[in-house]
Amino acid sequence: MLNLLDRRLLVVSGKGGVGKTMISAALARLAVAAGKRVLLVNMEGQGRTAQLFGVQAIGPEPLELESGLWACLLDPKAVAFDFILRQLRVRRLVRHIVESNLFDSWFRVSPAIKEMICLGKVWSFTEEKSRWRKTPVWDLVVFDAPATGHGLGLLQLPEQASKLLLGPMRTSALEVQAMLEDRARTGTVLVTLPEDLPVNEALHFHRELTGTLGMQLDLLVLNMAFPDRFGGAEPPLEDVLGSPAGRRALDRLLGPGGAERAAALDAVRASWARGERTRRYAAQLAEGTGQPVTRVPFVFAERFGLEELRQVQQTLAHGLGGPA
Repeated sequence: MLNLLDRRLLVVSGKGGVGKTMISAALARLAVAAGKRVLLVNMEGQGRTAQLFGVQAIGPEPLELESGLWACLLDPKAVAFDFILRQLRVRRLVRHIVESNLFDSWFRVSPAIKEMICLGKVWSFTEEKSRWRKTPVWDLVVFDAPATGHGLGLLQLPEQASKLLLGPMRTSALEVQAMLEDRARTGTVLVTLPEDLPVNEALHFHRELTGTLGMQLDLLVLNMAFPDRFGGAEPPLEDVLGSPAGRRALDRLLGPGGAERAAALDAVRASWARGERTRRYAAQLAEGTGQPVTRVPFVFAERFGLEELRQVQQTLAHGLGGPA
């Protein structure tokens, strides 16, 4: 755990809807608990992060969410403005360029350029130094990356861009590529669910990450996991419930019949099925990746805020051996 949080950058990936924003925020808070100054970077919608921390909105400038933790949302056009300004150093000229119809059209039809510039901004956060002490402004940057299919392309982008671009953008691409490939500086986290499609995407992501990109996966999280309350019971649950001993136990607890008994049996069956599904997918992930799987239990809540985030944070801390 400490080794993971000692990196300069954590890239958190996962299929849309698997809870990677929650895991990103929990990892960021764990790093703060370890005494670090942390920046949580979003590249897509910031609504979930804002909701978790009870703030109205998160913008392009780092916003302090709580002591030791800041967050920002990358605005590609604002990032492009800053990048061009560093090259030309004439603010009025750069504003004229960025606000032109030609630039706007080019920017909209060139998503790879937009993403490369945003990755460069993430890299610049890891390199940012305090003006007076010349020490890093951020001990750790946690990057809540786009969904896995798109996020995989994002990780492949620097190498591809370095072969096609010239000048400052090529330099930026090479810097980002070097950072992503350096395990001492960058850790990769993958979040998935105990469901067929997310697990298959996670296995594909792992193959591409370790094979095509030559990177390593540092943490594999199975989110919204259900406990295996019956220990993978054999014989099947229905046989246990239908046995003479099982019927007598149910009669003592719930009475001989009625709606309450039927509802309780349905709940037991559903809990068993979801626990069994979690166990099966966790085993599939472990076998397919050769890595330990960190299970984060399903959190029952209508809305997610700091209390639910603390639960996830404590589970991660317990599973990884660090302070909560």
